[in-house]
Amino acid sequence: MNAKLFLLPVLLPVIASGILFSFNFKSRFSRNVFIECALAVNSIIIFALITLNYFHAGEILNMFKFSKDMAFTLKLDGLGSVFAGIIATLWPLTGLYAFEYMSHEHNEQRFFAWFVLTYGVVAGITLSGNLLTLYLFYELMTLVTLPLVMHEMDDKARAAGKKYLIYSFGGAACAFVAMTYALINGGGEIFTIGGSKAFNKLVTPDNIYLIAWFLGFIGFGVKAAIFPFHGWLPAASVAPTPVTALLHAVAVVKAGVFAVIRLTWFVYSPEFLNGTWAQILAFTLSCMTIFYGSYTALATQHLKRRFAYSTISQLSYILLGVLILTPEGLVGALTHMGAHAIIKINLFFCAGAILCQTKREYLFDMRGISHGMPKVTAAILISGVALCGLPPSAGFISKWQLGTAFANAPKIGYLGIFTILISAVLTVLYIFSVFSVFIMPGTNFDFKTANENVSDPTYEMLIPLFILAVGAFLYGLYSEWLIKFFNMIANGMI
Repeated sequence: MNAKLFLLPVLLPVIASGILFSFNFKSRFSRNVFIECALAVNSIIIFALITLNYFHAGEILNMFKFSKDMAFTLKLDGLGSVFAGIIATLWPLTGLYAFEYMSHEHNEQRFFAWFVLTYGVVAGITLSGNLLTLYLFYELMTLVTLPLVMHEMDDKARAAGKKYLIYSFGGAACAFVAMTYALINGGGEIFTIGGSKAFNKLVTPDNIYLIAWFLGFIGFGVKAAIFPFHGWLPAASVAPTPVTALLHAVAVVKAGVFAVIRLTWFVYSPEFLNGTWAQILAFTLSCMTIFYGSYTALATQHLKRRFAYSTISQLSYILLGVLILTPEGLVGALTHMGAHAIIKINLFFCAGAILCQTKREYLFDMRGISHGMPKVTAAILISGVALCGLPPSAGFISKWQLGTAFANAPKIGYLGIFTILISAVLTVLYIFSVFSVFIMPGTNFDFKTANENVSDPTYEMLIPLFILAVGAFLYGLYSEWLIKFFNMIANGMI
């Protein structure tokens, strides 16, 4: 395989976004066809690269060198394939969903130009071959997603954008320290499972090593909404729903988790971190994040923010799997990363469909809405049940993998089990309370008045909702081959 093919998923969206910025289409239909074709072609290229890389692994594209130890490098390995597969699956579906949603908004073409460009930048994150390249694409992602967060350009959007920048740049500074320490000590080489060879020469890690890693965990953890650096994520829910769906389920938050995995397992050595104060502190912060996110989701009446706080909690499930520092834990983390992406993006899509059709944002305004929007209610029910972990859904499989890993880990694993059990109860409460509002609003309720001029959206929204709802259970039913693939990644086989 020619390593220059790695440039295609990055450059194609850049070219497509340039056309959207500079060219006026004759109709919305022709513009939407162009956008969906660009997204679909890019996804096909990504899946082709994943397939080719599986049979011809090890290809590396060195674009240029900044110095002897710093190079801009592209490479697709097993872990990158997981994240690449997630974005390649969900980006075209989000595009289709956004066509109807954005028809009610302003500056559509500008929105889609940034939307397409973000796809290319996130693809660059998945294809990064070393820590420096990852960091460059990671920070570029902040810049290209900012116009999406601030799309409305009202006071709330500006405030959300300002908060997003402050948190992101603060995290970038911490991650920069971790990257600099790694580069100075020879950790700028190609990503290798088990950590940098330069670090593996150490007999025991010193406190500077641990501080550098912990700052990197916090820095990249900002995008993964680790407590108390999570505030940007609920604030960003003022953005159009296609943006919040991508931010909260796919692009930004999963990039944060992905970067933490790279830092922990592919640069700094999990063997050296195991049992240290840095691991215990990071693990404890993740547990606190799960409790906080689950409880706040239950207490929040704004539907999109409820799902945003749920995301804060669920992301730290993945981090717990990473931080247990065993191959089983990493398998559980990867399983939940894919499961959560499919489930949560659909829940945001459902919330957006309700907002688009009814202009209602708060649960107390959505009483009895199931009569007017039965298809959206069914989609939110299926995805919500999957998030709760009902067998054989994606949520059940991923939580089972995590629970098994915690049970086989040292004492710290029991804290993980306790945390996810409490969170599971809270998840059931904040998900099923939504159903009770939709379906059982109380006796003598006037369903006719509540559902006046309320209906399900058109196929452009319903198709992604249906695909993702079915996918939430197909992921669980056919997870055996995926888990085998994740095991190969965790054990350094691909």
